[in-house]
Amino acid sequence: MELPSGDWIWALAIAALLTGATVSVIVLAAVGSIRRSVNEGAARQSQQIRKLAETVATLNAQQQAAEGRVQALTEANRKLAEEVAALNERLRDADSAPRITGTARLLH
Repeated sequence: MELPSGDWIWALAIAALLTGATVSVIVLAAVGSIRRSVNEGAARQSQQIRKLAETVATLNAQQQAAEGRVQALTEANRKLAEEVAALNERLRDADSAPRITGTARLLH
């Protein structure tokens, strides 16, 4: 069967259209796959960022709590140092006072 002279142009045009359609479908599938991968990566990064933000918030709260404990301990240490200084002063005063001996001492 021999093609008339103009039919080969139509056959070539149809083949070109089919090839173009096939390439278009392949390109669209590839672009869709790439988009899906990018979206999944962005979703993972977003989730990681949320987790990091939660971790930072937790660490900030822990740091503030620790600073509060440090302040409380510093205040307790200051009070204890004052008490020790007062006790030392009372001991010095007691050492410098004359000692009572004998029977009079038993009455106190």
